[in-house]
Amino acid sequence: MCGICGYVGCNRPELLEQMCSVMAHRGPDDFGIWYDPKQDVGLGHRRLSIIDISSAGHQPMANADGTIWLSYNGEIYNFQEHRKALLEKGYKFRGHSDTEVLLYLYEEFGLDFLNMLNGIFALAIWDANRKELLLARDHAGVKPLYYWQDNRRLYFASEIKALLRIPEIPRQLNESALSAYLTFLWVPGEQTMLKSVKKLEAEHLLIWKDGQLRIKKWFTLNYTPEVSVSEEQWIERVRDTFMRTTRRQMVSDAPLGAFLSGGLDSSSIAACMRKSFPERQITCYTIAHKEEELVREGIVHDLPYARKVAESLDINLRVREINKDILGLLPKIVYHLDEPDADPAAILTYCIAEMARQDGIKVLLSGTGGDEIFFGYRSHQAYRQYEYLKWVPQLLVSPLLLAVAAAATAMKGTQSAVARRTRKFRNGLLRNGLERHVALVDWSDPKSRLGIVTGRFAHIFEKDRSIDCCMKKYFDNFAGEGEINRHSYILIQTFLAAHNFLYNDKAAMAASIEVRVPFMDIELMKLAACIPEHCKVKGTKLKYLLNKAMEPYLPPEVLSREKTGFYAPFRQWLADGLDRAICEFLSPERLKARGIFEPDQIQKILAQNRENKADHGYLIYAILCLELWQQSFIDRPGVEIEI
Repeated sequence: MCGICGYVGCNRPELLEQMCSVMAHRGPDDFGIWYDPKQDVGLGHRRLSIIDISSAGHQPMANADGTIWLSYNGEIYNFQEHRKALLEKGYKFRGHSDTEVLLYLYEEFGLDFLNMLNGIFALAIWDANRKELLLARDHAGVKPLYYWQDNRRLYFASEIKALLRIPEIPRQLNESALSAYLTFLWVPGEQTMLKSVKKLEAEHLLIWKDGQLRIKKWFTLNYTPEVSVSEEQWIERVRDTFMRTTRRQMVSDAPLGAFLSGGLDSSSIAACMRKSFPERQITCYTIAHKEEELVREGIVHDLPYARKVAESLDINLRVREINKDILGLLPKIVYHLDEPDADPAAILTYCIAEMARQDGIKVLLSGTGGDEIFFGYRSHQAYRQYEYLKWVPQLLVSPLLLAVAAAATAMKGTQSAVARRTRKFRNGLLRNGLERHVALVDWSDPKSRLGIVTGRFAHIFEKDRSIDCCMKKYFDNFAGEGEINRHSYILIQTFLAAHNFLYNDKAAMAASIEVRVPFMDIELMKLAACIPEHCKVKGTKLKYLLNKAMEPYLPPEVLSREKTGFYAPFRQWLADGLDRAICEFLSPERLKARGIFEPDQIQKILAQNRENKADHGYLIYAILCLELWQQSFIDRPGVEIEI
């Protein structure tokens, strides 16, 4: 993977080297800039050499006559077949990189080339003949791309910290995004927490011409079920397609490994890797927590399952032991994420990537995305149960759920897993449409959010207007049939593109590791979108078809394992490992100076959480991450701090 940057509408070549320098971790193997002062355009590139590691893959890269220039971050998995077709058309290749294939595909087909790609990418193309700059992001938003427009000038980069090398860029908090951030723990849509900077969204392209921007979608995934296909046929199609997609994502001229949690998704990838290459040495990586910390939070340990999979597939398993001390990495992670993102999984991802890089690995395959396309979350299960319960009066169901939550709270406190999940299930049951989706992905209490902000933010939080604004378009843009499909589509566009892929890319790239996601292969996504909902979640069985497809390759304990996620004993760490940081960075004096949160109310939720009278863990962590982010990106121009 790489880092890209550039500008158009101005002549500032001195910025290119600065922007590239701050992204050196994204590409320690090579560095290049190109600019044309006559056309007021410049491109920069940091390279992590994966395909064709020779100098023939150097970027920015030009076509034969120098009229088209490309700076690109990503991997194209079907580039070999396109290379063959281009050779037949008479194109001459200098090397064997997918970058050169992209360049000539654009030269031959124009914007239509985007629909020919199967891969993950963020790219910038300068077309001198048309005097246009094209920016584009892949169909699922796996690779990041940010931009800032200043009148007729446009600047872009893979990371916000690179944009902050521009001296005049405003560093102001995006107040309208605050409600969404405290709700979801990340900022969906095109907005970022930095008011002046925007994200180019997944499946979108941006064209700059004569100082004007035009943004549009270039890809739409349709969810149209094929009802004539039998269950046995679906199992076979899923198995064959997933095997094929994983195998082609293993193409690399650099050492390659994989994440392995022992869950169905990562284990399936490991199984496909072994099936595709029976004789190859394969190394996977996992996390080991302290058992007593996991037990206190009701989390099942991944390590025994990961070891079972590694043993059954003859895979070398490398284990990174984790404890609360890794929270000292929090400022580093906040800095590398560019956007405030309150998920401790980012720290775990970095720890694995760091270990892999020390082993000489450059590429890791990840199971991210499997839950979205094959229905693996409790929210998918909830939607199915809501269908069963629609014939039962809510006057009967709602009080029963309240009683279950109350009993669980009385036994283990408000932070018990049963109490949390029951409350969330009931919140979704009482709503429909977009409100139901939001209720199932909400990580904090609406009243608590409203209660902690100062008066100037109250109008944003009272009706959650920013949430309606940033989520409704995905609800409305859904193409196809089925409410669970719609739920998954929104998750892909928001939870994956603005959260999971963001922290996977940024945390791994902090250690100069490329992450690939076989579940986001466009062939597999299109197949999964055609599968009827009742085949993806059958009764109470999540990811039913994927589970059946992997039966020949995985141990029964893994296939029958309950969904856990990439978790850490977060609430325990919050109490034991971050107490000093919370006291320092969320002190009444500091909060008052910021003017965002009411100091007395913050002290109240801290006390409630500490005494297990309320479950404010993620809200507290979100506020802490926001403060650290402001110190790096508002108080300073993208500078890592220490705690």
